[in-house]
Amino acid sequence: MILGLASPRVVHYLAHSGLFTNPVQALLLRSAGVIPIHRSGEVPDAAARNEASFESCCELLHEGGCVGIFPEGTSQQERRVQRLKTGTARIALEAESGHDFGLGLSIVPVGLSFQSRRRFRSRVLVRFGKPIVVADHKGLFERDPQEAARAITSDLQDAIRHQVVDVGRSELEEFVRRVERVYKHELRERPDLTVPGLSRFERDQFMTREIARATDYFYQHRPEAIWGMAELLDEYQRKLDRLGIADRMLREESPGFAGTATRLAVLGVLGLPLALWGLLANYPPYFMTEWTTRLIGPDATKTHTTQFGVGAVYFGGFYLASIWTAAGYFGAWTTIAIGLSLPATGLFARAYVAALLRRRKHLRFAYLRSTRGLMIQKLRNFRREIIEVMDEALEEYMGRDRADPNEEIGRASCRERV
Repeated sequence: MILGLASPRVVHYLAHSGLFTNPVQALLLRSAGVIPIHRSGEVPDAAARNEASFESCCELLHEGGCVGIFPEGTSQQERRVQRLKTGTARIALEAESGHDFGLGLSIVPVGLSFQSRRRFRSRVLVRFGKPIVVADHKGLFERDPQEAARAITSDLQDAIRHQVVDVGRSELEEFVRRVERVYKHELRERPDLTVPGLSRFERDQFMTREIARATDYFYQHRPEAIWGMAELLDEYQRKLDRLGIADRMLREESPGFAGTATRLAVLGVLGLPLALWGLLANYPPYFMTEWTTRLIGPDATKTHTTQFGVGAVYFGGFYLASIWTAAGYFGAWTTIAIGLSLPATGLFARAYVAALLRRRKHLRFAYLRSTRGLMIQKLRNFRREIIEVMDEALEEYMGRDRADPNEEIGRASCRERV
């Protein structure tokens, strides 16, 4: 859906054949132009069935259509591009060869980056990379079709990696996250660096991609820098956990204990009535949605789809029942007001609880500052030492030779664009 909204063209997607087992769903998917792909081991004679699907793709491309393919084959929660299947390249080469490589096909790499896969209404960034012209591989295809498919797949894999955050080694993923937490804010605030991007989320994604690439660079060329920095970050995180505070508290100026306690009390008293009503009015369908989702037990990539569908049933039914009950006791306007308040106060209750928890953490930090000021100051000094180490690594990373044509940052402009 996101790719379809971001693309100026009508996109016909390839989708896992398991989505077509439900006759009603299959009818809807086929009417929307979705083409099934069969996984070997899951479907008998999958290869033969896929040939028919490939032929459908070629016919669509011959007519000037656009095919959307997710070449990793499966959805993953990891921030890493999985090994791509060669089906994309094979379809493109077959379609071009049928027109003596005069069709003009291009493969456009796309990256989808989610601010949070687990948070409702989070942001998503869609990035389109430089197109891969299929006809450029005509000579290689005539000599060795399989090698041409592998070459295009390799180029596509590299191109997609440059559109998303790609932590190439799973053992470094937590390290990259810790560097993000501590250093991304520092990069954002540095006056000598200009980070490209129209929105803060886009700039944050750019910085995260560069942090991941820098990590990979040091892992290959100077791994001792990674392990030394990891030890510092581990020690820093242990100190934060011991005190029960977060990194952002050390870098932000916050009011004293009395001011924080006053804000917490005011927030608690003023928002409590609305929050209680929102909690009472929304907790039953919320609980039932969570319980049913766990009971069904889908894999992680389908959790949110299940929550959305199940939640629509539970919340819709509960709201209708509440409005029907209210109509038996109150007038029309009061019933309408109650109906409108159900989702609004539910969202308020959620935000209210989050704000209270956040204020409670700030209250704890304000208390620690007033009672253990020297310890907090030492921790801030330790944080500054870590930032200095990262600044030195940044200078080394920006000064390296960059020969990759997919890199967004040229050597001459690396200082201006991080």
